[in-house]
Amino acid sequence: NDAIRVFKMPFDAIKGHDRQIRLLRSTLRRGTVAHAYLFTGIPGIGKMTVARSLAKALNCSAGGDADFCDACPSCVMINGGTHPDVQIIEPDGDFIKIAQIRTMQDRMLYTRFLDRYRLVLLDRAESMNLQSANCLLKTLEEPPGHTVMILLTALPYRIPATIRSRCQRVAFQPLSSRQIEDSLRELRGPDASDTCLLASRLAGGSLGRALRWQESGMLKQRQRLLSLIARPEPSLLNAIFDVADELGEDREYLLELLDLLRLWIRDVMIAKDGCAPAELLNTDLADEAMAMARSISWPRLFQQDMLVAEVHAALQGPVNPKLAMEHLMLALTPAPPPRRAAGPAMNHRAIQTH
Repeated sequence: NDAIRVFKMPFDAIKGHDRQIRLLRSTLRRGTVAHAYLFTGIPGIGKMTVARSLAKALNCSAGGDADFCDACPSCVMINGGTHPDVQIIEPDGDFIKIAQIRTMQDRMLYTRFLDRYRLVLLDRAESMNLQSANCLLKTLEEPPGHTVMILLTALPYRIPATIRSRCQRVAFQPLSSRQIEDSLRELRGPDASDTCLLASRLAGGSLGRALRWQESGMLKQRQRLLSLIARPEPSLLNAIFDVADELGEDREYLLELLDLLRLWIRDVMIAKDGCAPAELLNTDLADEAMAMARSISWPRLFQQDMLVAEVHAALQGPVNPKLAMEHLMLALTPAPPPRRAAGPAMNHRAIQTH
C-alpha cells in the first residue's frame, strides 16, 4: 500500500519518475493543473509519494519553482496526514463504499480551511463498487473550484470508462533494480547491503514491496520454504505442517510469498536452460537453483509452476489458507503426488472454508 509510508523529499529527489514529475511541474508553472488525475502503475512504485508531493506543491507557502519546502505548516500537516484540506480515501474492507464518497462530497460543500487547493486522493481506486463509482462520477462531471482529485490504481481497466475519460492519466513505470537498491541503501544504511541487493532484484520494480519484504521477514520465510522444496528434511511432513502453522492465514502475505516462489521456479527454469548463475534473481540461493535444475525434469518443473499459480488464484477465493499451503508444499516436494487423470489441478472443494 503506497499510503503507508511517507517520504519527505522535494520533487527533484524522487527517483525513477522524471517524466511524470516534469509533466506535473509544467502544469504547476502554467497554472493548468487538471481537476482530476489517474495515476496508474504497479503497487509500491511511488504513486502516493508523487500524489502527496503534488498536494504539497499546490499548497506550500514557501516553495518556489513549482516545488515545495517540506517544512512549512502546510507541508508538515500533509506529511502527518492531518491537513484538513487533503483527504485520503482507502478501501473500507474490500471496497471503497458509497458512504465514503458521500462523506467526501459533503466536505466539499464547505469552504477550504487553510490553503489554496483542496485535494482528494483515492488509493486503490479500482476498489470502488458500482454505486460509489457512479456517485464519484457526479463530482467529476461538475468539479468544485480549486479542488484536485487523484485516483491511484494498479488496475485501471477495473475503473469505469466514464471515470477514466474524465481524468488526466499519468502512467508510472516500474523502477529499475539499481534505483530500488540505491533507495534501500539510503534508508537502511551500509549494514543491510546484502538484503538490499536481494530485495531489489526480487521486487519487480516496486520499492514499496522491497521495503515491506525487508521489514516483515518475508525473505527469510522464503528461504525456509524453498529449503523444504530443494533439500527436504528427514521429518518432511512435520516440517511442512510446522511451516504452514507459522505462515498463518494472512492472505496478502501468502500471496506475496507465492510470488517469490514463482520467481524461484523461474530461476530454476532459466538455470536448466543453460543461463549463468549471475542471471538468477535469487542471488543468495544460486547454487541451490543450479543443483535443482540438474535434478528436476521439465514436465515436473512446469507442473510445479502450475500448482503455485493455482494456489495463488485459489487464495483469492473462499479457501482455507492453511490447508491450501499444506497442499501446495506436499505437492512441491521431490516425491510427486499420485498421477491423476485431470492433471495437476488442485481440489478447491477440499480446502474451501465451510
